[in-house]
Amino acid sequence: MNDTIEFLRQNGTTVVFLAVLAEELGVPVPCTPWLLAAGALAHTGRPSLAAVVGVAALAAWLGHLVWFSAGRRWGHGVLRVVCRISLEPDTCIQKTQGTFDRYGGRALLVAPFVPGLATVAPPLAGLSGMPLLRYLVLDAAGVTLWASTYVGLGYVFGAQVNWALRLAATYGSPILGVAAAGAAAWLLYKLVERERVRRKLRIDRVSPERVREMLGEADPPLVLDLRHRRELLDDPHTLPGALHMSPADLHRRHGEIPRDRDLVLYCS
Repeated sequence: MNDTIEFLRQNGTTVVFLAVLAEELGVPVPCTPWLLAAGALAHTGRPSLAAVVGVAALAAWLGHLVWFSAGRRWGHGVLRVVCRISLEPDTCIQKTQGTFDRYGGRALLVAPFVPGLATVAPPLAGLSGMPLLRYLVLDAAGVTLWASTYVGLGYVFGAQVNWALRLAATYGSPILGVAAAGAAAWLLYKLVERERVRRKLRIDRVSPERVREMLGEADPPLVLDLRHRRELLDDPHTLPGALHMSPADLHRRHGEIPRDRDLVLYCS
């Protein structure tokens, strides 16, 4: 235990920088425990509170900048890659774009606090055409607020965090087993839910060939194009006669959808 604490005192800022950068680049390595631990040790003056907050914010800012640049260069392809590693890839893009449609660039201020959104928001800001300077300022403010919050919590509750570290050192294996079991149960639940939704979608899905046949019938269905406006910039083509309506506009424009016709929903 003493060796671990001494290691963090000597190398805390380096550990925090690498952990935060890895997580923001998409590596499944949680950095929050390191922020809390470094904040708790800041009571002793090593590492310093300002240094920990600074390196954490810098690492997150650099990681986000990589995704922002990728989004600006490769567009929705990057967003799909990022969402593919999400536990909810089928709704990841829709949720993120809905958040940006609602809050605009201000979403960057809260994105670091929302699991998943922190990695998806920067490429979305890049492909949306947000000016670089505005992005840099908003993201810097967001990551600084995020780093200050978690490091500050570790500093304020330093005694409790140190107690948790001692407990982990004494009963590390049982605690790790319980934590791993809980994480596995949560992951299994998310995978089961995702498979349930995917089965439902497979049941209701219709092939492109069948849609073409249906559009040639006497009473054709209405094709509702639910892609976001930003997706249309990448691919402006749509099916003949389709009604485009962004998911964010459904509550406002639902009256335009006829109730006496079959609907074919088109999302990507």
